[in-house]
Amino acid sequence: MSDGLSEREQAVLSWLKQGLSNKEIGLALSISPRTVQKHLQRIYRNLEVQTRAEAIVRIHRQARYSKGMKARGARGKAI
Repeated sequence: MSDGLSEREQAVLSWLKQGLSNKEIGLALSISPRTVQKHLQRIYRNLEVQTRAEAIVRIHRQARYSKGMKARGARGKAI
């Protein structure tokens, strides 16, 4: 996933990508919605975004970019 995110933040982000609310994420992770909100604030800061939607788009773009880079050799040619 994203560099610089804690294991818990990655878990919150995973649930966020599935469209869960803060309350639902909290229930899934056995934490309060306020704690989820704090994790999201750190995630947004790390990803340099301001909204849930921007965070999801950023993560999908990073994943797509990473997959594309793995399919290329050291000189940028397809393997």
